Amino acid sequence: MNSYYFILGVSFLIILSYFFDIISKKIKVPSVLLLLITGIILNNISQTFDFHLPNLQPTVNVLGLVGLLLIVLEAALDLKLTKDKRGLIIKAFTTALLILLGTSFAIAYLIYGMGLTHDFYTAYINALPLSVVSSAIMIPSVHFLDEEKKEFLIYESTFSDILGILAFDIVLMLPGSQGHVFAKVGGGLLVTILVSLIAGYLLIFLFQKIHTKIKFFLFLSILTALFILGKIMHLSSLILILIFGVMLENFDIFFKKRLSKIFKKERIEEVREQFKLITFETAFLIRTFFFVLFGMTIDINGIFYQNVVIIGTFILLLTFLVRFLNLKVFFAGKSLFPEVFMAPRGLITILLFYKIPEIYKIPYFSKEVISYVILGSALLMTFGLWFSKKKTSEEEFEIYENFDHGRHSENNPLWDDLYENHEK
Repeated sequence: MNSYYFILGVSFLIILSYFFDIISKKIKVPSVLLLLITGIILNNISQTFDFHLPNLQPTVNVLGLVGLLLIVLEAALDLKLTKDKRGLIIKAFTTALLILLGTSFAIAYLIYGMGLTHDFYTAYINALPLSVVSSAIMIPSVHFLDEEKKEFLIYESTFSDILGILAFDIVLMLPGSQGHVFAKVGGGLLVTILVSLIAGYLLIFLFQKIHTKIKFFLFLSILTALFILGKIMHLSSLILILIFGVMLENFDIFFKKRLSKIFKKERIEEVREQFKLITFETAFLIRTFFFVLFGMTIDINGIFYQNVVIIGTFILLLTFLVRFLNLKVFFAGKSLFPEVFMAPRGLITILLFYKIPEIYKIPYFSKEVISYVILGSALLMTFGLWFSKKKTSEEEFEIYENFDHGRHSENNPLWDDLYENHEK
């Protein structure tokens, strides 16, 4: 009978998450925030009925790693590379890097200045997870924005994920590195890019050769295995996932001249759309369970402790101050709304926080602070979306939801009118 209830509960959560996705577009509330609230409510219900939950952290870690892979792949498969977007990509990368560095040092000085630790290195390790913009929350929340803002935020959050993980690994290598850490990381980065390109070509070649019905989860399994092997070897595995997705989505750029004879465009285009659909569906599934389970681990009373509120509020203030100053430089003379509020913390923050070695954990810088910042940043993002001037109709939602980069003018005439008249 317990198995029946478990299956019923899983099914209910998936149905609820689907409706959250619909509702979030209507009321401009990130669906992830609704999932976290659901987890918190379930946790309170379990405590009310004296039902003891098992340790959920190992499950959250596993779901987080798989979810990270799928979310980055989902983002890569949604990005069309063209010459006119080169400036946008460079701007997004530079913005993500500067905001990550600025925010991490600002939070580290806050931790150090408040006397939570007398070791700046320890302060910086604890600050880094809180400096990464969450693509897991960002990507599902930007569908109604105009194309330029949407793509900038997708690129920025994806780069922030990759750079945040890379920076965290570099910082962990610093003790005992004897000054060789940057050479080691730089070499690892070059190896990762080279391996990613080779793996991308091989996987896409196999992709077009397999004609059996069972192939999409085979490729997801191969990508997952490569991702985990890269993590074990301390390589930037997310780059592999990002490059594979971009290669698959931008076939015309990577398979020119002689390669176009080996790789059949028609065959790859035929299966690419199915692969994208399965990737998006699986990412949705993993994201649902990850954030509900993480919500179930949040002590709602703990995040309202005085010390937690004070530290968390200062972190949020620094986060959005640094973001505002950076965006002001890169978008001089342009509206920064709602981009300045689009700085949610989420999956990467949680995963990196769990990876901090015990000797560097700060007693008063607990999981409750992390939860406070995650919920606070999601709420501020919600307020930014609520007060944005752009209003979205039912027909526009349909276009945004089914948007196909680079082909909108052929299939959706309304898009051109929306894009031209959108108040940026």
